Amino acid sequence: MFSLVLKTVKERKSGFVGAFVALFGASILITAFGIILQSGIGSGVSVQRYDDASVVVAGKQEFSVTEGKSTKTKSLDDPVGVPRSLADRTAAVPGVQRVVADLRFPTQLVDKDGNILKGEDGAETIGTTWASSVLGPFEPVGGRGAERPGEVVLEKSLAERAGVSTGGTVRLATTEAAARFKVVGVVEYRGPGDVLRTPPVFFSDAQARQLYGRDDQVSAIGVLGKKGTDPEELAERIGQKLDKTPVEIYTGDERSNVENPDVASARGSLKELAGSLGGTVILITMMVVSSTLALGVHQRRRELALLRAVGATPKQIHKMIAGEALVISLLASVLGCLPGAMAAGLLRGALSVIGVVPGDFEFSYGPIPMIAAVAIGVITAQVAGFGVARKVVSIRPVEALSQSQTEEPTLGRARITFGVLLLVLGLAASMLPLFFGSIFAVAGAGSGGLIMVIAVLMLAPPVVGRATQLLARPFQRRFGTLGYLAVANTRSNARRLAAGIGPLILAIGFASVQLFIPTTTSEAAKDQAAAGVIADYTLNSDAGGVPVGATRDIQRLPGVEAAAGAVRIKLFASRKLLDSPEVFDYDAQGVTLQKLDKLFDLQVDKGDLNSLGKTPDTVALSSGAASTLGAGVGVRVRLHLPDGSRQEPKVVAVYKRGLGFGDVTLPHDAVIAHSSKRLDDSVLVRVAPGADKDKVAGELERIGKRYPGLKVLDEGGLSVAQEQSAMAGLVGSALPLVLVFGYIAVAVANTLVMTTLGRAREFALLRLVGAMPEQVMRMMRTETLMVILIAVVVGTVVPLLPLATVSLGLTSSPVPYIPPLLYLGIVAATAALAAAAVLLPTKLALRSRPADAIGMRE
Repeated sequence: MFSLVLKTVKERKSGFVGAFVALFGASILITAFGIILQSGIGSGVSVQRYDDASVVVAGKQEFSVTEGKSTKTKSLDDPVGVPRSLADRTAAVPGVQRVVADLRFPTQLVDKDGNILKGEDGAETIGTTWASSVLGPFEPVGGRGAERPGEVVLEKSLAERAGVSTGGTVRLATTEAAARFKVVGVVEYRGPGDVLRTPPVFFSDAQARQLYGRDDQVSAIGVLGKKGTDPEELAERIGQKLDKTPVEIYTGDERSNVENPDVASARGSLKELAGSLGGTVILITMMVVSSTLALGVHQRRRELALLRAVGATPKQIHKMIAGEALVISLLASVLGCLPGAMAAGLLRGALSVIGVVPGDFEFSYGPIPMIAAVAIGVITAQVAGFGVARKVVSIRPVEALSQSQTEEPTLGRARITFGVLLLVLGLAASMLPLFFGSIFAVAGAGSGGLIMVIAVLMLAPPVVGRATQLLARPFQRRFGTLGYLAVANTRSNARRLAAGIGPLILAIGFASVQLFIPTTTSEAAKDQAAAGVIADYTLNSDAGGVPVGATRDIQRLPGVEAAAGAVRIKLFASRKLLDSPEVFDYDAQGVTLQKLDKLFDLQVDKGDLNSLGKTPDTVALSSGAASTLGAGVGVRVRLHLPDGSRQEPKVVAVYKRGLGFGDVTLPHDAVIAHSSKRLDDSVLVRVAPGADKDKVAGELERIGKRYPGLKVLDEGGLSVAQEQSAMAGLVGSALPLVLVFGYIAVAVANTLVMTTLGRAREFALLRLVGAMPEQVMRMMRTETLMVILIAVVVGTVVPLLPLATVSLGLTSSPVPYIPPLLYLGIVAATAALAAAAVLLPTKLALRSRPADAIGMRE
């Protein structure tokens, strides 16, 4: 049997091209997303500053919530600190030679003009303790260590950038007002990597603790082991000593997770990206591969009917189709792995350009994603092959011969039932935001849109048939005889046409759901931020943030009625739902508690924003978060702050502008105390009534000289910054979709080419009865126009309901934001692809002589 399969594949290579292309593309797509997921699990960059440390102890980067017998664990992106008291306990472990309490805080070089001095390679500068220099391969090249306040030691690349040597001075922007420091030494990095990605400025230990801002905590604990001590064994002993404390022990490449918080955050983003799209990607590839294989078998229905008629048993047909699917899927999936790895590399470059991953972040190209791609391709092909073979053998041989000349008039009962159930499920999910205001409803509506698109694909033949009836009269009037032929072809071959229209509907519908929900959210956030900032001035900084002391200085200025610092973070909230914990992540802000109603208009619906912080443990929530958490004014909610600590503050206000300002608003000090943030993201300033705004602006500019990088913007400054951030997030989420859209485009072209080339005998018959090649082309252009119209209308209408309800749930408006140019681009690309995939094969088929083409094999 297998030799027969190989001969069939060899003799009918052109007949298997469509299935090969679909499986090849599926392998590329799954390999690329598998590499993204694997890279989110790996280290990303090599260890540098901690390269000489045997073990690094850091805060636990996760927290758990338990309800009854159920526990849910979530990872934290923000680097979590370690209690300073654990350093002494770690030092007592056998095999430890020295323990260093490492601190990490923002530090920037300032040039003579008061501007932030950034390196050409974009490396971020950090401040740390002189004691931590022993944790990495730093060799002194001049001077001594930083021993007293006002002294620093620079890494060689920083000294060259600042143009300073031992004995000189350098101005530094830190967590306090910028100040001059004496350079008492220079060290050179001589470790892994061509460039030190975070060049350090070493301060005296006392001054580093002051700039770090927390005396009870350190960023990490570096451990130097005694000579001959195995790092893994030492780590195990330290873990036993620090048992029941919220810490994690790192050795080897894992030390990079502590050294590079931006890499840890990037890894989290990659895992989130792969998790959110991975299932959709696999589902789409399975649908495309299954439909393509089914179409290929459908086009061979005469051959299979003849085999049945001459005595082939159902088991033999099953084996033959399974063997063909195995050969094609194995070959295509294996060949698709290398291009998949290349596609992942291109995606990594694009993600680094927009800031989702650091420029030096390395993807992990292990064999697991490729093995998974091959396995999924083979399994999908076998399942699809079993389905079509089962359908073939379910018909008696005589009936099979009679049906091989015409298409079945109706769909199978199981397919109709399943399609209708999916459509009902999608409609129900899409309408959830009409009745509930929680995040569950919004997420359900988004998923409902995709389910509806899949349902329409399953019900495509009757949908196409009904659409053709509506278009029949207009097309016959407009195109005459050619319109009549196009309509007749469409009606009699609705299933064949549906096989081509289905992927077009999938392309438009999937693109609409995946792109227009983020654009609606982004536009709403921009509008809310613009309307919600009522301050006269907003201050941002090029130095990575505004020192907290700047807000206090501004509050003391004459003519300033109110000033508040705002720091933005991500946190979690949890609640009990159906006897199990549910955890939600939210954007949040911490604000200085001073006359907030003079600076923000969060459109408070219930409660009073000025009550925030008047009593301990208070919080304000957006209406969406309040609905999701089942909380109102006076109710306590369970929050998990960036360092994993749990708080249960009381809700004092519920507001509507959560997209523009975050779903959770907390007192500023509570955020600073429980996150790695040491700088504010912005400061909002309100001028007192009757005060001279120009004079206040001048005073703000003067303060800016004490805090280099400070920029004074008008009241629209915050909304501009948030718009840029939202756009970066939109581009970051849309980039991986390019791979998915590319695969869908290939599937569209592949299916339409297969269906068109399968009509070569039909074109030959038309020419034998007198039709000219140009008339056949005109008929196909008319039919293509009908295909495009049906696909565009159905692909646009199906997602409209979920888009409208999602918009209603997020923005209180049922009108989603659909950028006209983006929508037209999707439609134009789909239409152009469809036209090319139909008309070019038609022109190719018409090159053959009709007498030769009429006798061609299927």
